[in-house]
Amino acid sequence: MSNTKIVVVKLKELILTTALVLAGVVTLMLMIFLISGNKNHSDGSGDAPTSALYHPGVYTSSMTLNDTTIHLELVCDANHINSVRLVNLDEAVETMYPLLNPALSDLELQLAKDIPVSELVLTDGSKYTQTLLIEAIEQTLRKAEITE
Repeated sequence: MSNTKIVVVKLKELILTTALVLAGVVTLMLMIFLISGNKNHSDGSGDAPTSALYHPGVYTSSMTLNDTTIHLELVCDANHINSVRLVNLDEAVETMYPLLNPALSDLELQLAKDIPVSELVLTDGSKYTQTLLIEAIEQTLRKAEITE
């Protein structure tokens, strides 16, 4: 005589057990990915480790035009320039130098597209003004750059 054992497994219990095991495995893998996955990535993209170019913050510098001091403010995050503007610009200065704001706006649009300062394209009507502004932007970026 043989000792045959009959095991009855209900399909409902089998499906529930399989689903719980799969959910546990997925949860475990997700926890491992979150804990170890993004330690070296500053942007969270997961492609390759990137290093920051700038210390995030607001930086200012001054430039002089005919005995008038003009303050430039630059806002940047770790990898690109967010905005550039002239601060406390007097109306008399705006009247004397009407190309300052339009020239800076053109440069700011290019910088927002992550074009490096060395590759900015100058417009024909305001090359001199934009050259002065680029020098001020470079001076301000030196304050923000991360030196290793």
